[in-house]
Amino acid sequence: MKHLIKELGKINYDAAEKLQLEERERVKNGESSGTIFFLEHQPAVITLGKNAIESNILIPEKFLATKGYDVRKVSRGGDVTVHEPGQLVVYFVLPLKPKAVREFVDGIMKAVISSLLEIGVKASFDDKKPGLWVEDRKICSVGFDLTGRVSMHGIALNVCNTLEGFSLIVPCGLSGVKMTSISKELNKSVSVQEISLILKHNL
Repeated sequence: MKHLIKELGKINYDAAEKLQLEERERVKNGESSGTIFFLEHQPAVITLGKNAIESNILIPEKFLATKGYDVRKVSRGGDVTVHEPGQLVVYFVLPLKPKAVREFVDGIMKAVISSLLEIGVKASFDDKKPGLWVEDRKICSVGFDLTGRVSMHGIALNVCNTLEGFSLIVPCGLSGVKMTSISKELNKSVSVQEISLILKHNL
């Protein structure tokens, strides 16, 4: 059975998390072979992974709301990141084979790298720094919850987002990191829909 791909469009964080949790239960119960969700988060949200240091959010939480950002503590690994409109978020709620975690994550990373290369952006994966990078600039954040042999969460690929939210945090706990997007690298506007089509094919 093929995994289902669902397009959610622009959706708030809580609604998307609820869909993931419901699908995870279906997968656990053998009622589904899994779903990959393609979406953008609106309103923008700052998420803190299980290993997050709260001081990596650089301004008080009460001020973030006035700037239009929700804040959520989430079950994925990693530190703090931003999801904002113009960024392609892909959540993978899929069953995992025993001892296949590395293969699973590497497969997703290779699909994203191939998709970026198709439109002229050369990205790479660095074991010492989470995510995908274009030279010293981070273009894609990665974080999973792999408990119970069913994955949740996934990737956040900067496509045409402003990147403004990253100035409010220490992205993934990496001080001084430069963030970039597909549109910024190519110096032209690229839509989320355009890269979604390519990534779906490569996945």
